[in-house]
Amino acid sequence: MKTNPLQCGRDSATREDHAEAEGFFDGPWGSLIYLAFLFLPLQRMQSEGWLATALAIGAFLPLHFGSFYATGPRLWLCSALIFLLGVALFPYNPFAHTLFIYAGFPAIRASMREAAAMIIVTTVASFAYLSWHDMGGVYYGVLSAVLLGVGFGTLGARAGRASRRTIAQKDEEIERLAQLAERERIARDLHDLLGHTLSLIAIKAELSHKLVATEPARASGEMREVAEVARSALSEVRQAIVGLRSVGLLDATQAADTMLRAAGLKTELAIASLPSLSPASEHALAQAVLEASTNIVRHAGASKARIAVAINASQLVLQVEDDGRSQRDIVPGNGLAGMRERLLAVGGQLDWSMLQPGMCLRASVPLATTS
Repeated sequence: MKTNPLQCGRDSATREDHAEAEGFFDGPWGSLIYLAFLFLPLQRMQSEGWLATALAIGAFLPLHFGSFYATGPRLWLCSALIFLLGVALFPYNPFAHTLFIYAGFPAIRASMREAAAMIIVTTVASFAYLSWHDMGGVYYGVLSAVLLGVGFGTLGARAGRASRRTIAQKDEEIERLAQLAERERIARDLHDLLGHTLSLIAIKAELSHKLVATEPARASGEMREVAEVARSALSEVRQAIVGLRSVGLLDATQAADTMLRAAGLKTELAIASLPSLSPASEHALAQAVLEASTNIVRHAGASKARIAVAINASQLVLQVEDDGRSQRDIVPGNGLAGMRERLLAVGGQLDWSMLQPGMCLRASVPLATTS
């Protein structure tokens, strides 16, 4: 037999709602304590009053338990029968209006609208019956106070519990989405970090392999740099895993310049005096320059590259240019997509254009406003 997970979730939520909604005196058993009012006048009544009360209670109990968790037509039918039991008992027991209260009291599964309608209908019907039989304001005052006061108070408390459950569920969903976003951020950062670092290691390792026969001393130095880069990458990966890595823009441009020169490119840096940026904005630009330089080494086949950082109006603009192969249609991969997401998250933007030859990538973030 297959189980519908959604339905199981709804059933579980319903059971939790009922468990939260019911204290002992709010449940079907605890609420029977109000039947004690039916016995208050019995010491002054004849034996037929005792018998009528006992029969009414015997008929009331199955209706009470049957309606407590009911809704729709079944609930209204049980409520009407309980009300009629009160009407039938009145000639024998002056406190029979206790059953009117049970007839109108909100059922657990009834909707707010249905429960409110039942309270109002029962209150009006009780008023009509008591007025018809000239039973004074005391009866109706007590009954309406209980039905309207306690009934709507119960609905208000139920609405408050439902609101708190909804808020708790939303808080859980927000927390889940935040955790998911954080995992995606760390995944993007690891991709950017490892792509740049491993490219640099690969370039230096290939250079060392070429130099080992002709220039062993230089090859040894290159391998020492490989070891240093690997150790640095390991430290940065550990920091990224716990979400603590913060790459500065100047450090990133220097690292990109080092990698480009190691790959045999001529480089030019044009870095303006940097204003104060938010950590998130600086991190987004730093990752952009690292990703762009990695892409140049991997895909461009370029001989020259230029990295420029300048202030333009209310933006800080990063431009990375190369003279490599021009491509008419560029399909953004994980690197460009992650770059764009980080920039958009801080109010920035990313675009690129084709040069003759080469490509220009432009990333910008807004400058922090000062009040």
